[in-house]
Amino acid sequence: MICKQLLVFLLTAIVLSACNSGNSKKVKTKVIPEAQKQKAVHSDKKTKPDASGDSKDKPNTENVFRRYDAVKKILKKWNEAISEHRLSDLENLYADEVSYYSKKSNKQAVLTQKSDWLKIHPSYKQELGYVDVYYDDEDVLGVEFVVQFTKICIENGKKTEIESYLYFRKFGNEWKIVRETDAPTEVNVARKKPVTNLPEGNYNYYTGQWSDTRDVQGFGHDQVPYSVNLNFTIGVGGITGVYHYYSGTARSRTFYLIKSGKIDNGILELHVIYSQVDDPEPEDFDEDAETETWRFKILENKQLFSLSKDEAFYSRALRPIK
Repeated sequence: MICKQLLVFLLTAIVLSACNSGNSKKVKTKVIPEAQKQKAVHSDKKTKPDASGDSKDKPNTENVFRRYDAVKKILKKWNEAISEHRLSDLENLYADEVSYYSKKSNKQAVLTQKSDWLKIHPSYKQELGYVDVYYDDEDVLGVEFVVQFTKICIENGKKTEIESYLYFRKFGNEWKIVRETDAPTEVNVARKKPVTNLPEGNYNYYTGQWSDTRDVQGFGHDQVPYSVNLNFTIGVGGITGVYHYYSGTARSRTFYLIKSGKIDNGILELHVIYSQVDDPEPEDFDEDAETETWRFKILENKQLFSLSKDEAFYSRALRPIK
C-alpha cells in the first residue's frame, strides 16, 4: 500500500543521504534531481495545479492546498463523529448520493446504516492512523480528492487496522463525501467481476497521483507525485517485463523485473524480482534472487486491479496506456 510504502521510502532516503560516496554497490533506489522527470514520459498535457490559485484553464481555480486542508478537516470531523457516536454531526458531511462500500446509496440510508450498526456496537471507537490525501494525476483541475487512511477500529480492548478510502467532491462552497469504502471491499468486488483475459502482445500500464506531503517530517516538499509503470509482454515464451515505482517524497525510483507470469481465470500473476539496477533487462536478474508474486484482476475495461498487498497501489487500478 502506498501509505506504508511511503514510510519505507522515507527511511530509504535517510539511509541514502548517509551513504559513503566511495561505496560502489548499487542501491535499491535512485535519487533523481527532478520530481517530475518520469511523469513527462506519459503526457506533457498534465500539469501540477498552481499553488497560488491561478490557472490559465480556470481563472478562479481554488488554491490546491486549501482543498487539501478542507478535505482533511472533514476527515477529522467524520472520524470524531463516528468514534463519539454523534451521528447528527455526519449530516452535513455526505453528499445526497453516495457510493457506500461499492453499492449505490444516499445520505439518509448511510446514516441509518451507521446508526443501526453503532447500536449493536456501543463500545466501538475508531482512530486515524496514516493518512494520505491525493487526487489522480489525470484530474488536472483537482475535481475529486481522495483520502486513503488506516482506520484503527477499537472494540472491547481489541484494535483492528483497515485500509480505508473517502472520496470528496465540491458542491457549491462545501466539500462532501461521495464515496466511502475500504481495501477488503474493493478487492472482494474486483474478484467477483467477469473473467477477462489478455491476448499475446505488448502492454503498458500506469497510475499516478499528486499527494499532499506538508505533514511529512524532515522533507521540504508540499505536493509531490507518486506513480507506477507496469510494462510487460505476453508471448509464446511467457510473460516478461519491468515494474517501476516512483516516490515523489523520496525522489527515488524502484524497479522490479518480471521474471515470469501467467494468466489464469482472469487473474494476471507476475513473478517479480527486485532489481539493483535502473531500467533492468531480462539478463540483469539473479536466478537465486528472492521472487515475489503479485496478482492483478483483469477488468473488462482492460484495467488491472491490484490484489497484492506488497504492490504499491494495492486495491487500486492501473490504467492501460495507448
